[in-house]
Amino acid sequence: MPDIDGLLPDPVPDHPLLRGRQEIGRGESTIVLEADTVDGQERVFKVLSSPTDYAYYTADDRPTGPHFPIVYTDHGTFGRSSRGFPFHIVEVERLYPLPGSGDAAEVATKLSTSYFDACMMWRNLAQDMGRIALHHLVVTPMGWTDALKESLKAVEDFSTEYGALPDLIKADNLMMRKDGTLVFSDPVFME
Repeated sequence: MPDIDGLLPDPVPDHPLLRGRQEIGRGESTIVLEADTVDGQERVFKVLSSPTDYAYYTADDRPTGPHFPIVYTDHGTFGRSSRGFPFHIVEVERLYPLPGSGDAAEVATKLSTSYFDACMMWRNLAQDMGRIALHHLVVTPMGWTDALKESLKAVEDFSTEYGALPDLIKADNLMMRKDGTLVFSDPVFME
C-alpha cells in the first residue's frame, strides 16, 4: 500500500542493475533511478510494482508513437513490493518535468484542464467518469494535433483493454523530452 504521502514506501530492490544508482523520482507504484546514457540517449530504470504500469511499458499492444515513452529493455522481475506484486525493472528514455511555460506546458495544461472539466461533467458515472472523460477528449474537437489525437485514442484503447483508469491530472503523468515533445509518461492506473 502507498504510505501516507501516496508514494510507494518500498526501498529500492537490491538488484545488480540498481545498486549505487541515484533515485530521481517515486510515485504511487514506481521508483525511478538514473541509468547510463547510451549513444547520447539518457535513460532511466523504472521499477514498476503495478501490473498496469508494467503492461503500459511492455505489452505488445501498448501505445506507441511520438507521445509515448521509448522502452529499451525489460530486465525482468526482482522481488515483491509491499502491495504483493512483483517488481519489474524496465529501462526507458529519460523524460523531464514540464516547465512553467512553452508549447508542451500549454498543451499539457489544456489536456489536464479539459480532462478535469470532462470528469466534472461525467462525475455522476462514478468509476467510469475518467474513461468517459478521456473519450470526450478523443471525440470532441479541441484543436489537438493529429498525433496528439491518435495518442489520446491509444490511451483510451489501452485503458479499456487493460481495465485501467486514465489519469491526465497529476503533474508527473505528462512529461517531455529535451526537444519539447509532450509524452504521456504515466497516464493510467490500476482499478
